This record gives sequence, structure tokens and C-alpha cells, in this order.
Amino acid sequence: MREPFIFNLYHGGVEGARLETILPQFDRVLSDVCALIDDTLRDIVVKSIFKASLEGYVWVLLDGGPSRAFSDFDVVMMEDDLNILKDLFVADGEGLPRSLVEEEPRFAHQILSLFSLRAESVIQLLMTSSEHSSGLEAHKYGHRHLGDAHTLIRVLCHKKEREASKFLKRHYNLPASSVYDEASAEDTSMKSPLMADLIKRSASFRHSWQISLKGVLRFVGLTKAVAVSDL
Repeated sequence: MREPFIFNLYHGGVEGARLETILPQFDRVLSDVCALIDDTLRDIVVKSIFKASLEGYVWVLLDGGPSRAFSDFDVVMMEDDLNILKDLFVADGEGLPRSLVEEEPRFAHQILSLFSLRAESVIQLLMTSSEHSSGLEAHKYGHRHLGDAHTLIRVLCHKKEREASKFLKRHYNLPASSVYDEASAEDTSMKSPLMADLIKRSASFRHSWQISLKGVLRFVGLTKAVAVSDL
């Protein structure tokens, strides 16, 4: 599930790589997991998968790399996809409580709201950010906030707008987000501390997300083994 979700979602463009392309596989994995565990534990496990999925979705938005650049038109489709993901876990009232499913993705919705702003507005938020002058070293992975400089820079990096590209080129020596390719990203990372930080975070998240899902699956396996031993 990690491969299609993290590496395929919005890769190369939103319209051709939407959530619906991986939804059947996602739904099948959820069904398989639910079939393995006791009903009393189902919500705990499914909630963990939901939270890991939201972390993956935010990663795609902010750390998805040079193959992802989002326009205003894309944001509408991305909002629809996030709502589809929520509906999947609600499962017509048979899944997680709607109140929980609406609360957990709040940060993802806020990130999408930043993408809906004009680049000038995001740049202004960046300039007034309390972290803007503290440098990349001050950033703590896993403690990201909507208004911190590192989140706002990543929004600009993935925003398909000329003003965003001009700002990144002027202040961070980065190429336009819409003309990235993997080779140029590697070359730029040698010159830009920001790109090096993006790549480091990307590798770190892929590892941590894999550990998170493995932990859920280990829990499911252990639960199944206990259930079998009780028969």
C-alpha cells in the first residue's frame, strides 16, 4: 500500500494520478486487515491506518519531490480526494466515527488552503514567520505547524505559480517548481541547503511511514495469532 500511495499519488500531475486510481487497492487492504482482527480491536487498528494515511497524504503535498507541482485547479481535485479518503474510513457508517474522521485531517485541509492562496500571500506569511530567520537547523521533524517557515517554503516549492518560482530562485537558488526533474533536483541539492533538507526529510519520512505501517501489521499478526491460540 505504501508504494502506490506515497510514490504514485499525484506523481507527474494531479488529474492523471488521483486517489481513485489507487482506491481499489487501498480498500482491499483495509478489508483484509479488518477480516484478520477482532471487532473490539478494529477501530484501534483502522484509526492507526487512517492517521498513517493522512501523514502520507501530507508528505505528498509538502515533500513529494520535483514530480509534484500544484495549480489552483489541482487544489479543487485534491480537496475532493481528501474527502474521498475520509469517506473510505467512514464506510457508510460502518467504519470510524464521522467526528473522528473529520477532526484528524484538519492539518491536511489547512495545507490545501495554503495552496489555494496566491504565491504573494504565502511569501508574506513566510516573511513574517517566527522561524524564518532561525535557519533550517532549528526545524524539528514531526513538529510541523501551519505557519512555520519550513511548511511555507515547501508549499512554495510545490506551487505551480510564476511568483513562487521567482521567489525560490532569488532566495534559495531553486529552479521553477513546474520544471523540476530528478537530475536537476540532485544537482541543486549540492548547492541549496533547502533542497538538501527536503531530500533528507523525504528519506526520513519514507522510513518512518514504513515503520508505522509495519507496526500496525505486526499488531494485526499478533492479534490473529492470539485468536488462533484461543480456539
